[in-house]
Amino acid sequence: MTRLMKIALCVAAVSALSSPALAQSSATQSTTATTRIIQPITLTKNTDLAFGSVVKPNSAANTVAIDAASGARSVTGGGDAALAPSTSGRATYTVSGEGGQTFSISTPATFNMTKAGGSDTITVTLTQSAATGTVSGSLGNTGSATFGVGGSFPVAAATASGNYTGSFDVTVAYN
Repeated sequence: MTRLMKIALCVAAVSALSSPALAQSSATQSTTATTRIIQPITLTKNTDLAFGSVVKPNSAANTVAIDAASGARSVTGGGDAALAPSTSGRATYTVSGEGGQTFSISTPATFNMTKAGGSDTITVTLTQSAATGTVSGSLGNTGSATFGVGGSFPVAAATASGNYTGSFDVTVAYN
């Protein structure tokens, strides 16, 4: 080694020893990520909402209703409307999806039924048997749950006779 190289090495060594200590300029932390994969939620309509045949009142007004939980049909109010023998019942649904998961149910507050061949409408107020539910079973398995939707509408002497129909959307979503 030449004398010049020895001097350069000594200068470098002295410089390294006399340099101030530098603060740490980086740090590392390990992080864990998690997720839960679940089956999609599905909704199947089993039956439609059917109010059946109603004899309108001669005077005053009544309310015709279908109970969301039982499907029972009733008429209330100050008129003399009557329930004619016919098929009636609540709308029923089956929810399928990941076992043990909770879900919410949403329906519109009201919808209109329109008279066939006309423009007359009846406003139906909807009710649900529940606002939420839980899919049967446990995580990793398919489960199901059921619920119903009923409703009510006013009928008066002035309500036009005829067949009325309408539709509404029901939505379920995992919570």
